[in-house]
Amino acid sequence: MGLGFERLTHITDVNEWKSTYKTAIENLDKLYQEEEYIYYLMYSKEHNSKRIKEIQKIKHELMTNKELIHTFTKWKEILSEDPIWLRRIEVFLSKMKQESLDSHPEVVAIQQALQKKLLESTFKVEGEEYNLGTVHSNIMDNPDRNLRKELFLESKRIGRENEELYRKLIRKRNKLAQDYGYDNYYKFRCSLKEIDIDRYIEEMNALLENVEKSSTYWTNQINKKFGWEKIHFYDHYFTTFNFHSIRGSIFSSERLKEVLSDAVSSLGVQIQNIPVSIDCLEIPYGGFAININPDDLKLVVNKRNTFSAFLSGVHEMGHTLDGHYSSFEYPELYRFYSSIAAESVAELFQTIITDEEFLKRNFKLTDEVLAQIKEVNMLTDFKMVQINYYYSLVEYELYKNQERSYQDIADGCYKVVFGYEGETFHPASEMFYIENPAFFQDYIFALAIRDMIRRNFKIKSLYKNQEVFHELIEKYIKPNQRFSWKERVKRICGENFTFAYLAETLSNLATEDNAGSQ
Repeated sequence: MGLGFERLTHITDVNEWKSTYKTAIENLDKLYQEEEYIYYLMYSKEHNSKRIKEIQKIKHELMTNKELIHTFTKWKEILSEDPIWLRRIEVFLSKMKQESLDSHPEVVAIQQALQKKLLESTFKVEGEEYNLGTVHSNIMDNPDRNLRKELFLESKRIGRENEELYRKLIRKRNKLAQDYGYDNYYKFRCSLKEIDIDRYIEEMNALLENVEKSSTYWTNQINKKFGWEKIHFYDHYFTTFNFHSIRGSIFSSERLKEVLSDAVSSLGVQIQNIPVSIDCLEIPYGGFAININPDDLKLVVNKRNTFSAFLSGVHEMGHTLDGHYSSFEYPELYRFYSSIAAESVAELFQTIITDEEFLKRNFKLTDEVLAQIKEVNMLTDFKMVQINYYYSLVEYELYKNQERSYQDIADGCYKVVFGYEGETFHPASEMFYIENPAFFQDYIFALAIRDMIRRNFKIKSLYKNQEVFHELIEKYIKPNQRFSWKERVKRICGENFTFAYLAETLSNLATEDNAGSQ
């Protein structure tokens, strides 16, 4: 393996074993850091490297080494009275368990074949060539509804053509998960995140029932605004981000660093003391943050002069601060982070972008635009819960019913979530399902944690709330995987995780009094 882990299988002395493990895990993390930097170059500069395959091979051989798994299991028992070492080994074993499935040669081969087909799929509409990436960007922002529909229907055709290959991937993932004793792969992945997926489905269905008034309100508002009778799936993202057109020179991307500096300094931190590179580049998505290590952080935002660009920037800065203040004392607890905890920090930091004082300080906005931003924020909260729940419900049903028509599953789930029948996507055209399985519900858990923290500290926004931020660092960010995300929620909020406060937020969006200018 070349990283030093092979020595662990032969050591019997406790102190020698700990010392050897410490060296090996530091070597492994250097490999992860190299991989993260390569991904940064790939996403930001379209720079491809053959080294990534070499790294993935090394990781696969390490993470699937049965002798090493046996060694860790044995030492987990030996060190069971030491809570830190117990947690370190538990987290590493959990990662090995995930990798043993996700890096299985058959899974990788099918996944890569499917990715290749989706990436290379192109078609023409009205003489112009499109691929699934440009379909997504048009679904998000193109005001031409007929074009959005045509592109959407073409993406569904691509999905139908690849349904059997996606089914093959799901079958293999399910079979491997069942070998571990799980009903299906989705439940396997959720168990690693400490999520009871069936309970989540029950709670989300109850939440949607309780916020039906908000759903009706926003459906009526959107149909009235755009002159429609029904909202289809190709409309949801567009209406969410374009209910009001908030753009112009005041939102010049050239000002991003300046605005992010104010957001950070309001929390008692000087941005020049954060080791982050911030770039506005022409990328095919809103933005991303890559935390190579606490002292090497990358933040990239799509270069566009819109309010949404600053929203993306503030969100990604939340990820950057999380990566900077998270403890690096135990590399595996930093690297194998909880996506739920990470997203909740970003969502909490994102509240700054709609803070009225922050907006007035950084942009010359009229009262009308301020009201529009407030309204778009409320709509975004509601729509993101609906859309992410829909995606998670569809994906879970795919793994539960792998032999059913995937289009029928998507159609049926649409009525469950949105309350009526509509034109829906084909699951086999969704690249995110292929590359990041069982992830969409994490966004909703993150929003719920955001609202728990806001309720506990009696704040609407993190802006200028330095004491809250410092407590967040000490109790939630810094410990990272030393504690599970549920334990950290209880540490910071004083109560167990609940969707109750998110439900309250969504319920409060249903009155005309809350609406801004139209």
